[in-house]
Amino acid sequence: MDLVTQGQPSAEPAADPSNARYVYFALPVAMLGLAVALLPPLLVGLTLKLNDLDPDAVGGNLSIVLGVGAFFAFAANPIAGRLSDRTTSRFGMRKPWILVGTLGGYAGIVVIAVAPNLAMVVVGWACAQIAFNFAIAGLIAMLPDQVPTRIRGKVASAVGLGQNLAGVAATYLVALFPGSMQKALLPSLIGMVVLFAAVLPIRDRRRTEAPAEAFSLKTLFGSFVFDPRKHPDLGWAWLTRLLLVTTQITAINYLSVYLLTDFGVNADDLGDKVFEATLWNAAGIVVFTTALGLLSDRLGRRKPFVVLAAMIAVAGLSTIAFAPTFTVILVGEFVMGAGMGSFLAVELALITEVLPNAEDAGKDLGVINIAQALPQSVVPAVAPGLIAALGYAGFFLTGAGAGVLGALAITRVKSVK
Repeated sequence: MDLVTQGQPSAEPAADPSNARYVYFALPVAMLGLAVALLPPLLVGLTLKLNDLDPDAVGGNLSIVLGVGAFFAFAANPIAGRLSDRTTSRFGMRKPWILVGTLGGYAGIVVIAVAPNLAMVVVGWACAQIAFNFAIAGLIAMLPDQVPTRIRGKVASAVGLGQNLAGVAATYLVALFPGSMQKALLPSLIGMVVLFAAVLPIRDRRRTEAPAEAFSLKTLFGSFVFDPRKHPDLGWAWLTRLLLVTTQITAINYLSVYLLTDFGVNADDLGDKVFEATLWNAAGIVVFTTALGLLSDRLGRRKPFVVLAAMIAVAGLSTIAFAPTFTVILVGEFVMGAGMGSFLAVELALITEVLPNAEDAGKDLGVINIAQALPQSVVPAVAPGLIAALGYAGFFLTGAGAGVLGALAITRVKSVK
């Protein structure tokens, strides 16, 4: 039986211990499955597919694909959050969007796998980003729906751990299968099955009354905005996420091309090298993320841990920028994982505590996710010029500089310690 609310979700989740215990386990597993469904084409599959289509233009074509896809992710996430806030389905507010979005995302990956040219790869990745972001919006909104504030640091850390460990699982699965088509399709299918198995038993919140405001173009475009003058803490949290995800994107999206061009890794070995780097990244996540989330809950403080995590991530990316060998890249990946994993976990807990209105939690989290999607469009747009002018070292250091600014921005939040 679903948890029922009259009109909208409450600010604190309704008491239901049996559902709560399962949710605390299910949300991290579901995030692991969702990320595994999405990551194989991003980490390796797109690079290999574009290398098959045109080996001489991999870097530039990858920027085109990622930039277009990120634009659609930017557009989809807040709309998805708004729609899930308004959903009155008997299956719940969030689950329908998670399940349908994941199926649609997988359809986009199928298009990429069979694409005969760059244009179809772009179309497939755009479709995948739209659909998967509907799923992501619904899943993240379950955190404030279902988890009390006092333990959100712990649960958000577990969700972040699942998301980041997905990189290891995805690259391992990619390495198991031959050919670019199988590397994209089969690992993503496995991730989708894991997601469905975790989400389906959750007793989702349900609205029993339609929203008072009719859905209109004004409502639709209102999905993309909030007033930072009225809600400055949410504005600073948004800016912090934007800057730190910029740091992360410079490291993740261009690692495979960096290894191909600057370290002479051949295409046949690329999957193994990316997997090894991702494994070190995950080791950093495992060692630090959960510990910082638990400590944040225990001390009742978020900001110091966000700042610390951001500066650790900056140190990791700076190490990668100056790496003379692949071994040093692995060290940088470990440090980067420790920083970004901890940042995304603790900052997510902080964000849920500065949301202005429980009724619009999905929409506002979708707006926050714009800060996660926007760098995925902006970074690929500026990356070719930065790399041409500064080399990969300068490019990565620019990303590290964004992380420093993000650490400063979070100190401006007033309502959360």
